[in-house]
Amino acid sequence: MKHKTFIGASLLAAIAASLCCILPIVFALGGFAIVGASAFFESLRPYFLIVTFALLGVGFYLSYRKPKQVCEPGSACARPPVNRLGRAALWIATAFVVAFAAFPYYSGALANFLLSDHSVNASSVRQANTVQRVSFAVRGMYCPACAKSVETKLMNLSGVRKAKVFYEQGRAEVEYDGGAVSVEQMEKAIQHAGYQAKKM
Repeated sequence: MKHKTFIGASLLAAIAASLCCILPIVFALGGFAIVGASAFFESLRPYFLIVTFALLGVGFYLSYRKPKQVCEPGSACARPPVNRLGRAALWIATAFVVAFAAFPYYSGALANFLLSDHSVNASSVRQANTVQRVSFAVRGMYCPACAKSVETKLMNLSGVRKAKVFYEQGRAEVEYDGGAVSVEQMEKAIQHAGYQAKKM
């Protein structure tokens, strides 16, 4: 029973540690704004990771420790039964924990797969009279999933022809039809995705 408790708690802590990059994907799929939730969980990520691996350490200790009771050699208690199922569950849980803890490093690929819209943007089909480019400074992005959620919000605007977001540099580059969409609308779209935006 103790093993299950530590396994469950470590999995929950690992998931919480990765919410900073899970939430942008979930909310972008649902069309909701994250309103700073990603930044909140990013600030707590180191603590969640410490708790996660501490719980796993306790789980391994309980699974592999030797009993303290004194037994005579050859007696039944000298060889306690090995809980192979519990140990296997612990190792499987450890694999899941590592996968969740490392999620920010591969979240971009998952976000590209889930958030890519293969349909053609209507604004890219028609001939635009005024094609313009603008750059935004975007604050609050911590992983590729954040950048992809901003790109998705921008590309959903009628008039945006191309959007590329770089989370490492905190920058968004947008090519748009000036007669169909305004800079203010694009700033609002980025803010609706949960990030702060300012024209550069």
